[in-house]
Amino acid sequence: MTHRQHSRQLSPLTLDDLAGHLPVTHVDGARAASEAFRRQGIHHVLVGGLAVGLCGYPRSTRDIDFLVGEEAFEHHGPIVTHKPGLPVSYMGVGIDWISLEPSEQSALSPYLVLPETGEVPAMPASPLVAMKLLAGRQKDQADVVELIKAGIDTEDARRFLARHFPGKLDLFDRLARQAEKEQS
Repeated sequence: MTHRQHSRQLSPLTLDDLAGHLPVTHVDGARAASEAFRRQGIHHVLVGGLAVGLCGYPRSTRDIDFLVGEEAFEHHGPIVTHKPGLPVSYMGVGIDWISLEPSEQSALSPYLVLPETGEVPAMPASPLVAMKLLAGRQKDQADVVELIKAGIDTEDARRFLARHFPGKLDLFDRLARQAEKEQS
């Protein structure tokens, strides 16, 4: 089976499912940060290592990453600051806020949401793969390989990349071949 034929759907994981794989501070911190964002009207979505775990590859991570809407920031001329009262850490675990680049707006802003109380929105696999490829770090590429091995829908990821970030298709295909090789 090639990576293009592989389309097994994953059953959705929750933060509770990750609790056994991560320190409780990460799970509780994600919930607390999401609630703080929600209370202040900040559209957001969980990304980074926790989102990778929710997509099928639980792994350790040092921080909690959220993609946040522009309303999370205050502009003071050339200086940009976080909106006051929003968390930057939880019990010693850093909470990183990531904003969208203009080139990412149309593809990724639809995933920014203002959830209901108690919900922590997480980035789905295909746009998460795109974010990982855009980051360009070895660690992010390794996450893509592991997500493919975990069974994400690679055809969906290819379609998403082709539509929004076609320059990343060759890298994705190379990583998919690597994942396939590691599984054999």
